[in-house]
This record gives sequence, C-alpha cells and structure tokens, in this order.
Amino acid sequence: MNVNEVLENLIVVKRSGQRVNFNSVKIAVAIKHAFDSNSDEDDSANEKKINQVYNLVLEYIVNVYENRKTINVEDIQDIIEDTLKKCGYIRVFERFNEYRLQRAASREAFSVKEQHKFVKAVEKIGLNAKNYQDSKPMDLMFNFGKTVSQEFAKAYLLESKYSRAFEEGRIYLENIDAYALKTTSSAIIDLSSIISSDISSCTEKLIDIVKHFKEEQYGEQTLMNLDLLYEKVSLDYFKKSLISNLEMFFKVMGLYEYLDISKLKEKIMIEKTFDISLHSYEDILLNSMSQDIFTDVLTFTKEKTLYLLKENIYKLLEFINNSTYKLANNKVNISLSGQNNTFTNIYFKVIQELSHDNITTIYKYTSNNPFITQYLSKKLDIIIIFLDNHKNADIDSLSNMLLLEENIFSDDVTSRGKIKLSTTSINLARLGLKYHENNMDAFYNELDELLELSKNSLIQRYEYQASLYKENYSTIFNDNMLYDAKKLESNKKVRKVLRNGILNISFSGLMECSSALTNSTDIDKILSFGLKIVAFMNEKVNKYTNDLKLNFVLSEENDKQIRKHFLQLDKTMYGNIDILKKDYYEIISDYLKSSSKKYQYMKKYQDLCSFNLLMHQRSKQAIKDELDVLNKEKIKVVRFIC
Repeated sequence: MNVNEVLENLIVVKRSGQRVNFNSVKIAVAIKHAFDSNSDEDDSANEKKINQVYNLVLEYIVNVYENRKTINVEDIQDIIEDTLKKCGYIRVFERFNEYRLQRAASREAFSVKEQHKFVKAVEKIGLNAKNYQDSKPMDLMFNFGKTVSQEFAKAYLLESKYSRAFEEGRIYLENIDAYALKTTSSAIIDLSSIISSDISSCTEKLIDIVKHFKEEQYGEQTLMNLDLLYEKVSLDYFKKSLISNLEMFFKVMGLYEYLDISKLKEKIMIEKTFDISLHSYEDILLNSMSQDIFTDVLTFTKEKTLYLLKENIYKLLEFINNSTYKLANNKVNISLSGQNNTFTNIYFKVIQELSHDNITTIYKYTSNNPFITQYLSKKLDIIIIFLDNHKNADIDSLSNMLLLEENIFSDDVTSRGKIKLSTTSINLARLGLKYHENNMDAFYNELDELLELSKNSLIQRYEYQASLYKENYSTIFNDNMLYDAKKLESNKKVRKVLRNGILNISFSGLMECSSALTNSTDIDKILSFGLKIVAFMNEKVNKYTNDLKLNFVLSEENDKQIRKHFLQLDKTMYGNIDILKKDYYEIISDYLKSSSKKYQYMKKYQDLCSFNLLMHQRSKQAIKDELDVLNKEKIKVVRFIC
C-alpha cells in the first residue's frame, strides 16, 4: 500500500474507546502549537521545522503501522515526542510533554468534557504570553480576555465539528472571541432618521452613536450617506444663522421696519444651496444699502458655517481614526452619496490633510457625476460603487467591498440599516492541494461538505444571536438605524430584525486551489477554472437562501490575517512548496493590468460573488479613464488605494 492508503485505512482509538478515522491535520496542528509556544524564530523558520517533524511522524506511522488496523492516541503523541527529540528540538519536546501532562491532569480533575476543554483557555494565556510582552497593560488584558472568551465558546457554545474544523484550518470562524457575547458583526447605519439642531450637536450625536455601536456590535460600521445628513444640517444652520444675522444688522442700521422681513425669511428658508443669489432678493431689498448689507452678511455667514462644518468633519474623523476600538480590528467607514455637495468637497480636503489609516471612504459613482476624480490623492483609501450597474442607488458596502443589499423577505433592494451577522471562511487552498491529482469528484464532494459545515455554523450562531431581546441593547435597535428596527416592540426578541441580516460564506486561496487542481501556471487557465469553482459555490449558497429563507451571500475573503492563518497551517503540512510561495494576488493583479480579458474576468467574478477588485495609485487622468471604462464594462465595485 502507498502512504495515502495506509493512513486512510488506519483507525485512531481515542482515550474514551471511541474509534475515528486517522486525521493527519491534527498532528500538524499539535506540532505547530508546540513550536509556536517556544520558538522566537520567524514564521518561515518554524514552518520548515514543523513540516520536517510532521513528515517524519507520518513516515514512521506508515512504516510501523502498515499492517495494523488501529493506532492509539497516546501512541501518536509518543511518536511526536520521540521525533522532536531525535531532531534536536528539546525545548519544543519539553513544552509538548508539559502540555500533554497538563491535559492528562485536567481530564482526571474534570469529569465533564467541557470543563476539561475550558481549562485550555487558562493554559493558552500562558502559552500566548510571549506574544504580548511589549503590550501595554490594557492591551494585555484585552488579549487575555479574548483568549478566555474564545476558549469558552469552543468548549461550551460551538458544536465540536465546527470547533474542530476551525482548529484544523479548514474553516475560519470570524470573531470567535466575541461569540459568547451574541453580538452581530457589522452594519450599514441608516442616518436618514437622525434629527439634529445644528452642526456641532450633529457631530456629538454621531460620535455617541459610534461609541454605542462599538459597545453593542463587534465589527465595523459604515455611516451611510454621511454627506446628505451633514448637508441638510449645515444648510438649516446656515439659513437660520443668515436670518438671525440679517435681522440684527438691519435693526442696527435702522432698516428693519422698512423691509418685508417675513417674506425675506420665507425666501431664505426654501433655499436649497449655500450659493444664494442677490438677484433673487431684489424685490425685497429695494436700495443699495440693504443689498450691500445682505451681501456682506451672506458672505460672513457662509464663511462661518463652512468653517464650522470643516471643524466638525475634523473632529469626527479624528475620533473615528483614533478610537481605542482599533484594538478589536474595528473600523468606521464613511459613505458618500456621490452628489457634488458642500460636505463632500470639504470632506476630501480634510481627509487629504490628515493621516487616516483607519478610515475607508465609500463613494457612489455615476457617469453623470464623475467629479470624484479631482480628489483622488496619495492618502486616500476609497471604494467606488458604480451606481449605474446596480438596481438602485440605495446601496452601500463594508470595507471589504461586501455589498449588503439583497433581502429574501422583501423586494426592497437596499443597504440601508443592513447587518452582516457573521462570516465563516473556507480554506480552498487546502482542498486544492489535497486533490491536486485531479480527483475532481472528491474535490467537489468535500467542498460541498465544507459549504454545508459553514452554512450550519452560521445558522447556529444566528440562532444564538437572535435569542436576545431589544432591552439587551441601548442603542442599535433605536432611532430606525437598522432595517426594520422600528417594528421591534419592547420585550421582543431581536430575531425580527436580524432575519434581514447577511450570513456570509467567504473563501480564501481560490487561485492557489485552481493552480493546484489544474497543475498549471497559465493564468488564463487558473482564472477560468477558478470561475467554475466560484460558480459551484454560488449555486449552493443561493440554494441555502431559497431553502432556508435567510440571506446567505458568497464573498472572497480579503482579511490578510485570516489568509495568513490558513497559509501557516497549510505550510506545516505541505511545506513551502511553489504554490504556497507565490503571492497570487500580486500575480493576478499584474496579469490583469495588461490582459485584454481583464474586464471580462472582473465582471464574471463579481456576477457570482462579492469579489475584491483592487487598483493602486496612478495619475488622476489614468484613474478617471479607468473609472469610465469600469463603469461601461458593468463592474459593480472597485477599491483604489491612492
């Protein structure tokens, strides 16, 4: 028998007597944990050593157990220890042995399986302590708390099959350390119902909203169409200030009783712009003195209002960018409607003056109003949504270009107040490497299993989140900031609102998977086969939505930390092979810059899922030309890093 046949036929006998199929991934994970807890070397050095020990362990098992049917868990651990010693990794062996003894003591002390598993949390704090040596005390407490919360979720809340798949690097459960809190992931905050008396109070209210959302939701938020809110508030403030200032000056100059002040007020209050024309008021201002006063007061009031608006934009952006919630990898994105208004012009000037590495701007582009190109600069991280290529203009996204719009419960296509409940990511690279011998039936069968696993993990979390009541929250279900929140009555579970949310299945390592399965370096072949894989996943995810009446979406994973997590585990098993060495994001990006099929691929991928399209800085004219072409080619969304 060959190596695969030996391992596939081998049965592992657990301490409880239960018999399970041999799983080499568990060996790789165990060895990796031992190295991670001891080594001060960089990841690449560790990966080589782990892969060396892993292969030697498997080689020993194949040679010794070729004619046997079973192997005990304890025997596997003995083999790992012996291999570590033979390779000279004494400190790693000692830590592995110490951890093994701790686990044995824990099993003896706790008869309940979950209690025994939860002890891992305390132990893992010690294992991870070296990673936090340079942290500030509050950061240290935050990271320790995350570890305890994550282990609690894995021991008591998650079904073991999800926890096991997460540990093995087959899937990634987003924000698992916040699982126990029952919080949702992210939201598009609907600002249309917010009422504020002036610019400063509007800013204070927004800061308060962000603070409370961060307390009640673990993830990022997009402030939808922020420009429309500020434009309305600023214009109201400007008109009221103009009336007040004019009344004062006309009284001082003795003209008040000679003017039709009521008519003047009525005219000013129906103005829809800061650029008021004196000509429109000549029927009220009948002499040059009153016209001069009007012009001077108008100029002064406008300058003061715009200065105040700029100050408040500074204040809001500084708060968002410097928020301590960056510890939790949270963001607040600024969404702009795409209208050429006063707020948008000032906003782009302010953000160019400041260094805001924690803010993503989301801008809605139309061919009729492409003025955005004048503001693209070296300090801008901007997502462009092409409104011409969507069903309506009421759409928005998160910083990963995930558009939240569809709703199985209604025909109302909108992003307004939509929630991303949670995400489960699938490691496609692992699958491609496993089935690189073109056993496509087995590949698609296991991919189907992973999609089912991801779907079910999302449903379990959704049921957990939906069990809370409106009274468990103080902010996010008030003021109609979330879709359907106004229908939520007191003492009612939040399920009615959460059922409109998004359950996101994402995938990582698509191009590595496609390259392995095609055994090719031809980019066209890799991209084309990747489309087949995405089409398969898209069909499954759409079926979940229709069958379960929940909003499932498919997206490409763009979190670098998640991709790195998968990659490190894959390298422990397969070594630093060519497929895992290559940065396929750069390879594909460079290829698409010159390929005549560039836009065809972009559109096909975005028609199947939320697929990341990233453009880097070029000249303003080149970006303008690119935007025009992207819009004409029916691309939905793209990100520019300028």
